[in-house]
Amino acid sequence: MSSLPTLREKKRYIAFEVTSEKTITRSELSREIMDSICSLFGDTGGSEINAGLLSYDGRYGIIRCAKEKTMETRAALACITKIRGIRVSILVLGISGTIKGAMEKFIQKLLNKESRKREESRELTNMNSILAE
Repeated sequence: MSSLPTLREKKRYIAFEVTSEKTITRSELSREIMDSICSLFGDTGGSEINAGLLSYDGRYGIIRCAKEKTMETRAALACITKIRGIRVSILVLGISGTIKGAMEKFIQKLLNKESRKREESRELTNMNSILAE
């Protein structure tokens, strides 16, 4: 018995970072992403992209899209410059075939790097205070 190919569409997961003057909520970001996609590609294009905001913590997030629509999704993210009158910049960190991959390769790596920088900065401050004594 041969196995049938899956009918489920392949997805890609885009890890991104949001930089803004004030905190943007998940619902505001999700609404703006969908508006941007529909504005650029229309309702039909939006349904083909099949985007969905999977996670967002106020700074980092992951959005799902159709495998062959990553460039369109990136374009829609790049077009978002204001949310609720607040200036916003969305930087794509990377694209992965799995949610876990997007988290580990892009977001966790960035968080670990920031943590190391903070630790180094603290050590430097401690060294400077010891030398000043």
